[in-house]
Amino acid sequence: MASQSQAEWPDVLDPIEVAPRSFLDAHQEAAITAMSRHAFENAPLINEVWKRAGVSPSDIKSTADFMEKAPFITKDDIREFRDRNGDPSGGMSVSIPGQTVSIGTTSGTTGDPTPVPNWRRMPSEESYSRDFWHIGARPGDHICHIMFTFRGGHRRRASMELGLCEIAFSMSPTEIPRLIEASKIYRPVTMSIFPGPLILAMEQYFEKTGDDPVDVFKSYKGAVFGGEPLGERLKNLTKSWGLEIFETTSLGDVAGASQCRMHDGFHAYEDLAFIEAVDPITAEPVADGEVGELVVTTLVDRLSPLVRYRTGDLVVIDRTPCGCGRTHAKFNLLGRATDQILVEGRSILPREIMGLVENESETRAALFQIVRTHREMDTLKLRIGYNTERLAGSPDALRGRLHDKIASEIGVPLIVELVDEQELLKLGPPHKIPRVTKS
Repeated sequence: MASQSQAEWPDVLDPIEVAPRSFLDAHQEAAITAMSRHAFENAPLINEVWKRAGVSPSDIKSTADFMEKAPFITKDDIREFRDRNGDPSGGMSVSIPGQTVSIGTTSGTTGDPTPVPNWRRMPSEESYSRDFWHIGARPGDHICHIMFTFRGGHRRRASMELGLCEIAFSMSPTEIPRLIEASKIYRPVTMSIFPGPLILAMEQYFEKTGDDPVDVFKSYKGAVFGGEPLGERLKNLTKSWGLEIFETTSLGDVAGASQCRMHDGFHAYEDLAFIEAVDPITAEPVADGEVGELVVTTLVDRLSPLVRYRTGDLVVIDRTPCGCGRTHAKFNLLGRATDQILVEGRSILPREIMGLVENESETRAALFQIVRTHREMDTLKLRIGYNTERLAGSPDALRGRLHDKIASEIGVPLIVELVDEQELLKLGPPHKIPRVTKS
């Protein structure tokens, strides 16, 4: 029997990705009730929080029961339990002999990192494998794996099961020549994760060497971008290289969520996680299509059974079928709820500042911070890092251009402070510096 050619393979990897909504709803309801019992019986924090709320797994007979009765947990709850009980996982790690194969951590973006036990095949591996397949990776292809850090380990069992050969790199500008050489020799079809700092460093490399980025990336069917929102400048830059970018984000430490070729939201695979949106102040349910805080429940992770986990991310959820063929929900990410400030009643998030900063030559790295003294303020204060080597005129002239552009677009009183971008880089890599600070 002749083997199936790559051209004949569908764009989705698993039939569950195109399952009818009725099937997904029934599947989630069964998984929610099972996970509720498992978490209650095995995760000390869940047991404590549910007992305090007077709820038991026997009360959860449907998705509606779950949304009405199950209490929320937050990252602060996990950290508080960890410190009080000396439990490194914060009451979320379930001890199942032979299942934990490594220990990773969360990124620590919103606080100190939290240990995360990893089992043989993590939900995030499953979601990224589906994403790679959708981008165009097929058995026998090479892909580039760029590691932010080794906090998650290098397992990628799912990629190996797909028959993909990974070429590993660290997330460092010094790796660029090796990455370019590997791209020319092995002609990979995708890379993950291609972050902003590496794109900026690669831009400088191409400017200095004259190497042709279109030739370098001609075999790539797409690249997965993560770390922070992708600004228009970098989006247009990579497009000029012939590289289609697929943004990705964390689905509340439960799995990953990435864009498809429609590029109109992050797909949340609903066989892996149940997602909700609630009002960030009242915690009341928010309808699909309205802004709310993302709440995530794992449906498959027995080692870290996060149940009704409030992520702090402001999103808009859309459960209508996608043009890519998937029936699973997708969401648009607006920013962190804790990063939102009000200036003269106008809501402001770092995402909208980024696009205004990155288009100046001296500030194209988009290194900036919102200085927040209170959640509601009379004046927006920005600290913006600039590259001293690219400064065309005086710092005052640059400050004036940035002030006029941002004030005109945002429409609120504004103070701009310029600092050498190296000072901001000391706070962490560009994809993880605190975008909102108190001082």
